[in-house]
Amino acid sequence: MFPITCNAIGDIFAVVQLIRDIVVALDDARGAAEEYKQFTRVLSALGTVMGEVYDLATASCNEALKQAVLEEVQLCCIDINNAHNSIAKFDRLEGDTSVRTSRAGTLFAKLHWHFLKASDAAKYAKRFSECHQRLGIYIGLLSHQSLSLLLKEQRYHLSVVPTQSRAARGPADRIEAVALSAFQQIPSISRQQVAEQTLSRPFFARPHDRRVASRVKRVADMIFDVLSPDTPRDQHDRFSSLLAPFIVTGAAFLVHTNVSSEWQATGFWTTICALVVQVLWLQSSTPKCPGFSRENGIHLIGLVGEDIILPYHCCFTFEEVHEFLNLIYSKMSGASDYVPRKCYELYQAGTSSLISADNWAACIQPGICMEMGLLDIGYFEDNVARCPYCSCEYDSPCSESSEVDCVGCSRRFRRTREDLDFARLASVNAVANISARRHSMDWDSAVSRMNVPVTALTTSAQYVAYVNVDAALSFARRCRRVHVVYEQCIYNYTPEQMQLASQQVVDTLISEQDTFSRSTLVYGLFRIHLQSLCRWNPKHTDYERNLRTSISMYNAALAEFEHSGALISNPRGNAVLYQPMTVVHQLLAQMFSSLNAFVEQPSEDSMCQWENVVKSYSGEYLSSDERDKFQELVREHGIISQDFTTAFGFAGRSS
Repeated sequence: MFPITCNAIGDIFAVVQLIRDIVVALDDARGAAEEYKQFTRVLSALGTVMGEVYDLATASCNEALKQAVLEEVQLCCIDINNAHNSIAKFDRLEGDTSVRTSRAGTLFAKLHWHFLKASDAAKYAKRFSECHQRLGIYIGLLSHQSLSLLLKEQRYHLSVVPTQSRAARGPADRIEAVALSAFQQIPSISRQQVAEQTLSRPFFARPHDRRVASRVKRVADMIFDVLSPDTPRDQHDRFSSLLAPFIVTGAAFLVHTNVSSEWQATGFWTTICALVVQVLWLQSSTPKCPGFSRENGIHLIGLVGEDIILPYHCCFTFEEVHEFLNLIYSKMSGASDYVPRKCYELYQAGTSSLISADNWAACIQPGICMEMGLLDIGYFEDNVARCPYCSCEYDSPCSESSEVDCVGCSRRFRRTREDLDFARLASVNAVANISARRHSMDWDSAVSRMNVPVTALTTSAQYVAYVNVDAALSFARRCRRVHVVYEQCIYNYTPEQMQLASQQVVDTLISEQDTFSRSTLVYGLFRIHLQSLCRWNPKHTDYERNLRTSISMYNAALAEFEHSGALISNPRGNAVLYQPMTVVHQLLAQMFSSLNAFVEQPSEDSMCQWENVVKSYSGEYLSSDERDKFQELVREHGIISQDFTTAFGFAGRSS
């Protein structure tokens, strides 16, 4: 069987069997010295470790690790062959070959004579012990890879069975955590041994200097941590760039002390050139702008699958991240219709766990991976929902969210049905009108700044109209993750709900008294009502119901003013609520009264009454400011009249 060769992973099994035979023979040497017993234990442990390495290396897919294991076993085979060669020269101890003796007795006679030398036994025991330690590290690496593959397969099977994944992923995560913890403990013995061997050197042999020992251990721990397989690649590269000058200098020192004087100058200039190359490489690899890796920043998977790395110190709040996203997607066609309106959601990557402003501080940590999902708000048409990718029709979804695999395009999206209280939406529109007048901005900007909740999933900022509908729909089809929210307007509101909506409008008006004076708050209410009507689509099927709900909400707000005269600070009662002060105020009161009459009973007569309101007034003798307000009212009156004709079909008759 000797000499032993080990040129393939399969030969490890033969080496293990041979080691076990030698162990049996040595164990029978009852008269051996203590060194031989130690040698027996080391060799036995080595055989066990090589057996485990054989099983793990056979199942491993990492060819580089297999080759490293094979080279280590070959070195061990060389030591075993050397031991056998030193035994074989004592063949004369076998005696008469005709006498049949037991195999164990023959081995004992050979080994007992040779291993009387304690130095040889200690030498081989030390070599086999070192081999044992290295193979132990390989076992840890192979076990970690095998366990990682097993966990990946387990997670894949769990993803196939969504109903059981939540119950099973918990144990899988705990198994992975225990395994990683065990793997991290494997190199601890090696770290300690490296530190002990380093301190045993003459240069570090200072028994009374604890600082030297602590520094050596700290440096050893840092090196092991950086070279660990779990360490990110950028840390490996950074450590290599720091270590390169020391390696070059050490190599130059060895050359300088071991070559003749004629080659020392060549070695010196070679070292200088190597250091210059290192400096130039570091300069060329320096980024032009500060970078944020996935480990120290926030990794965000964008709407169309792009990787976005955000600095962690600029992501402390949801609004800060929204500003970044608004800047990133501002120039992307179609995305500018969604991101500024906050029509997107943030999830933990690969899950359905939503990250919002409420749980932001608990979820956002350095290294987290988030995924953006498009929030597409739609309305029912003929009680039919449609796929956002191919417009394939589906039945009306239930109130709970559900994942749908489209039969038309085979893409997956989430759909949810939400009930939209139109009275609440009307109050939000009124408040936005008030803010727009105060801050001299358009209605869309005012709604975006408010961003108040309208339903459980949507806010007012998400109801701003698209700038480019075709580009928005095209962009939605490119998104990786889409959540479609279908809304059904609810008009069966209770008096309490209507009072709550109107109270919000009244409170906003009272807080805006620098825009609407105390004596003109009611006229301000009339004004914002007319402005809101100008933005409605008269071709919408729910136009009439929307109109009735809106007028009811404004009438409820007017009733709030009537029952709270103290808010107006009028000592003579509430007469100021109806006392016209200017031509514009008179026209507003007449328009609001005619509007109520038309909504209460739409007819040709009420339509004519509405159209004839502006004919009784003239802006000829008004001041420049009042004339502008009067002309604006006349223009809005014309828009509303045209909308009424489209929605109700009344042409009207001028008297």
